[in-house]
Amino acid sequence: MTWIAGVEEAGRGPVIGPMAMAVPWTGDEELLRRIGAKDSKQLTPVQREDIYEKLLGLEASGRIGFECVLLSPSEIDAAVEGEHDNLNKLEQRTTVRLIKAALKQRRIETATIDCPTRNTAKYENELRALLGEETVRLIAENKADENYPVVGAASIIAKVTRDREIRSVKERIGIDLGSGYPADPSTVKFLRENWNRKEYSSLFRKSWASYKNLAVRKRQSSLADFGADDEKANPAKSKEHAEKLKEFEFLKEHGFAFSEPTSQYEVLRLKAADATIILYTTGKLLVQGKGKARAEKLLKRIEKTV
Repeated sequence: MTWIAGVEEAGRGPVIGPMAMAVPWTGDEELLRRIGAKDSKQLTPVQREDIYEKLLGLEASGRIGFECVLLSPSEIDAAVEGEHDNLNKLEQRTTVRLIKAALKQRRIETATIDCPTRNTAKYENELRALLGEETVRLIAENKADENYPVVGAASIIAKVTRDREIRSVKERIGIDLGSGYPADPSTVKFLRENWNRKEYSSLFRKSWASYKNLAVRKRQSSLADFGADDEKANPAKSKEHAEKLKEFEFLKEHGFAFSEPTSQYEVLRLKAADATIILYTTGKLLVQGKGKARAEKLLKRIEKTV
């Protein structure tokens, strides 16, 4: 019997809670197709739970196996803000960890991975390097959960596992924090009211823009008094951050206004009619738009911080 495996994640984008990654393995992919295993986003919560219970039954009978891991917000933050790391690399390392777990149970011939990047060949080669001498064949594809039932099953296992974890947190703290996604009104409300409460600190991905926006802006009436508000938490870092942000305030006199960052990698974003300036967590500055030359000329005033 030829055994195959599939790897997929759930919860890559939320600001609250873990990301789940799963690997099921089977010698009969058609069996997974028959129970309805497919991309979890195409299923209702009830359907996902029903298929998950069927997967548990198949596991108990030995017809399939699976592993699932939860990556905590702190693990995710460490990768996102790491000097030589990122979320894709964390996902790669976890994928290898899961494939190796499957290989300990069965002789897996092929492992199919839902690739988080467009450059599937590069991603696949990097996975191969991390796997070392393991001889399993790798297939990294975009939207693999839509095309391979074994990856669809991984999607369902990861999604149900993460959803159950979020429900468990809600029950434990007695507050509805929503799905954890930044677009969820319940999540937004919980984040705004509790982002700086110590007892909930471990729930948040502090490298996410939606969290940073609060940490950097909500405690201040202007950028000028940031640092004083946060001094108790980390005086040296807060003061340094505040001074850096204040250096950009003069741009308001030249038609720029602060706007919300669009990703967890941005510290600040300034927009004018003809240009956009973005400061990343790495310290890199990006200038875009027709007014790029004008903006770059203005930025020479703070060249020492770039």
